[in-house]
Amino acid sequence: MIELWRWEMQPGEAFASPGHPATTFELLHVEAGALTLTLGETCRTVAAGESAVARTEIEHGYRNEGTAPLVFTMTVAELPS
Repeated sequence: MIELWRWEMQPGEAFASPGHPATTFELLHVEAGALTLTLGETCRTVAAGESAVARTEIEHGYRNEGTAPLVFTMTVAELPS
């Protein structure tokens, strides 16, 4: 299964997600603003023009901690086991 999402988050907005199956990966690319990506207890900032790949079998989330709108695309791939 593959999904493609385009997200827009306003300053202060956040989204939390439970873990997905162990074969799930997410590729995120930030178009504008800065994304705070949380994987379990670890946080990473992904700035405009940058990308990140994450295994999302654990609780994870996305936050806009900035003062400008955040726009990013996310490809979710649940690979066969």
